[in-house]
This record gives sequence, structure tokens and C-alpha cells, in this order.
Amino acid sequence: MHTNPRSLPRRAPRILSALLAAFGIAGAAPALAASVHVVFDTPIFNGSGSDNVSIAYPGGHTDVAAGRFQGTASNILGVSPSIFVDGVNDLFMYCYDLYETVGNGWSVDYTINFSGPTARTLDFIGAVNSVLSAAGSYDPYAWLRPVSAFQGAAIQIGIWESRYEASPNWDLNNGSFRASSLDPETQNWWNTFRNAIATSGSLDPKYAMTLEAAGAQDMITADPPLEVPEPASLALLGLGLAGLGFSRLARRS
Repeated sequence: MHTNPRSLPRRAPRILSALLAAFGIAGAAPALAASVHVVFDTPIFNGSGSDNVSIAYPGGHTDVAAGRFQGTASNILGVSPSIFVDGVNDLFMYCYDLYETVGNGWSVDYTINFSGPTARTLDFIGAVNSVLSAAGSYDPYAWLRPVSAFQGAAIQIGIWESRYEASPNWDLNNGSFRASSLDPETQNWWNTFRNAIATSGSLDPKYAMTLEAAGAQDMITADPPLEVPEPASLALLGLGLAGLGFSRLARRS
């Protein structure tokens, strides 16, 4: 028997779309770019502090304060506020862009890039997490929670090294990225993190994202992975959709 494709009720596409959206199935609707409005704290290194260092990178060199940034998130579009692992009022970030700037109290509208961190950056963050989780269970967000200004500075410097060094070496004294005038404690933490790279696994990409904007420094921060429907839930969805179609066809037969 040939079935008329127009035999399904008009509301069926709406029901289908609602079910797909409820289960988070990709392709149910065109995706909009995720974005967030960030206001940086004053001071910008609130809660962790920084270390003043000298750096050189492709096309430039400067004296800079290195450390973890802190701010607040609002006007979150396209994603749930739950992607900010420590909450919207404690947004922890590191600089991922040496060609622009941010400052105390700045307000920036960012686009969220879930594929922004490079493989080399994920290698370094994985090593940091391995070191900082040594006394307990592995914490994929340990890199965002330095216990001192020197630890945070070493993490920031390592992230810059991972981003701008063209060679596979991890050497702050040579190459396209260099750093000097580190506090001895910052240097010690850098050495510890660098030495752990060879024996540590990389951070899974699902745990990190970048915040990108024209006219302000890009940031790198954590991203808790999204929960996906369990296979049993997807099976129930399929049965429900099939039932919708068969029910209508039976009535037309």
C-alpha cells in the first residue's frame, strides 16, 4: 500500500522537533554560536595573585604580570550556565592571546569555541592536573585552582609556551617563546609541570574551551562535558517516534 506523506498530522514535525531538542540530538535545529559576557574582576588576579615576568613571543616582547584571571559571566547564549565549572560568579581563566589585552574591570563579549585549545596546550594542562592531583583523585579542573601566585604564574607561562612555541621542546630560554625574570618559586613550579609532561596524559578536549573576541585577549577556561542521553533513553525516543507514525498509518488504512 502506498502511503501519502501528507497523512501525518501537521503537528507531527513540531512533536518530533520537541523530542529531538529534549534529548539534545544534533541536527534538530541550526546551532547558534555560543557566547558570554565577561566582566573581569578588580584586581583581575583576584584570589590568586601574579608574578611579574619578561616574555618574548613571535613579533613582540614585553614585561607582564602572569597569573590566573578571575571574573563573572552573564548574558550566556546558546549554552547552559552550568558549563562554567565554578559558577558564573567565579569564572577562572588564563590568557590565551598575547597580541591583545584586558585589564581590571573590563567588560568583553566573547564567543565560546569548544575546539579552541591546541593539542600542545592540552598536553601541558594534563601534566599540571597530574601534579596537582597527586595527593588525591584526578581533578580535570585543578589547573584553574592554583594555591599560590607562583603556581598560577607557572601555569600561565606554560600555557603561553604551549601556544606560541613552534618547536616540540619545552624550554623557556630558547625558541619562539621565551620567559625570564621568574620568581624562584614560579621557576620551581614550571620545572615540575614541564617534567611531568612526558609521563602524564593530555587533558581530554571536552574539559576545556576558549573564549574569543576581537579587540580583547582570548581566554582559556574549563568546560564540564555535556551529559548525553543513555542508550535506553534514545531507544525509548525511537520507539515513541515510530509509534507516532504507525498510529497514524493504522488510522488511514
